Amino acid sequence: MAALLYLAVIVVGVFSALLYTPVKQEAIIMGLFRPLESWQNVHGIENRVIENTVACEDIHYHESSGMLYTACMRDIEKAAGWFPGAGTLAHPENPAYGGLVVIDPTTLKSQELTLLNFDPSQPFVPHGVSLYTPPSDPNIVYMFVINHVPNPLWTETAPEQPKAASRVELFVHTVGSVTASHVRSISHPLIRTPNDLLALSENEFLVTNDHYYREGLLRLVEDMVRRPWSDVTHVQIHENNVTAAVLLAPLSTPNGLAWGPDGQVLLGDAAGGSISFGSLAPRPDQNPNSSPLQLTVSHSIPSDSIVDNPSYFSDPYAGVSDGPDYSGYLIPGMGRGLDFAASITDGTGSALMPSMVWYLPARAGISSSTTTSSSSAGEEKETPRILFSDDGSAMRGVTTAALVAIDPKANGGKREGWLFMTGLVAPNIVASRIDFAAALA
Repeated sequence: MAALLYLAVIVVGVFSALLYTPVKQEAIIMGLFRPLESWQNVHGIENRVIENTVACEDIHYHESSGMLYTACMRDIEKAAGWFPGAGTLAHPENPAYGGLVVIDPTTLKSQELTLLNFDPSQPFVPHGVSLYTPPSDPNIVYMFVINHVPNPLWTETAPEQPKAASRVELFVHTVGSVTASHVRSISHPLIRTPNDLLALSENEFLVTNDHYYREGLLRLVEDMVRRPWSDVTHVQIHENNVTAAVLLAPLSTPNGLAWGPDGQVLLGDAAGGSISFGSLAPRPDQNPNSSPLQLTVSHSIPSDSIVDNPSYFSDPYAGVSDGPDYSGYLIPGMGRGLDFAASITDGTGSALMPSMVWYLPARAGISSSTTTSSSSAGEEKETPRILFSDDGSAMRGVTTAALVAIDPKANGGKREGWLFMTGLVAPNIVASRIDFAAALA
């Protein structure tokens, strides 16, 4: 099936490139005009490997503790055989039993957390992650993690059942400890094909359903023909039940969710190769059957690659040392989408999956409709610029990137930072040391 999908992507892409400009852009995103043999690697000053971080799809910087949190599958072979988030459902009998990992961005050391109240014999196939810390206690971290468990009701004789019974796991962790306690598993019919999360509180989150179809030809159609069959859903956790309502639809391949500055919501469109900027507000027309919130998108900015999990870097040293504010948006994604179907199922981890991380300055997140200046960000049509690019040798199939600044006082006055990059079938998280003046100015 993977070979068939791979061939279909190439055929559709070639014909798309001959049609019209919007579809030609999709061919660029798929990598048709970016041959692997001529790939240009753009790295930072140095690259470092974070040990014991195998197959981690998502990563988040927890500002109050200064630590990074991720969830890893531990095993590339298992991730290649069973990862419903990538349409890989060949081996439900052999899922991953992953874990939660904390990374110190100063020492670049990782620590896997011991999971309490969580049965180690049950599958843990982590995907998107989101963190929430209550304002009353900066040392408490609630971790929402998507878990793509196999559906026990599916069998060869009951193929009408979906193979995956994806759900969300909620853990709570105290900063500095080596444990995380499982609070509960969260399931709902509207959590169908979850990709990423955005925690609003310890009892509430948003989740993207990235596809309508879990596998097969129609899933490919969603990607290539850009069918808007997906959504962002609002989930609320109550003591005895879970409620959910579609918040934003219809959408094509909605992927990563993240916070921007001042409560801004970031949303990635994977196959469309764009980042959207939105805002949450109470819904004026309250309806018991709909979400009490509304998500309004102000504008979107395209890139020339798949867009996975966008994030926002808030420069803590703006105005210090040399003065500039390097805050901005990170847009990571695979540089050749056409390789994905063929390479994702390679359990050896040797098939190259090129990575690209783009950067947008903070002003790009301001919609032209909210400004009156003729030089507003929207009217300037800010375009992403390459921060990191790799043919897959150093960073295999990037899905998330987080930038952590280095204190200039401990760095000879230099404005630098570590760019941490994850990949759902990458052998390790990679950190690349970035010179801000050279890369972000």
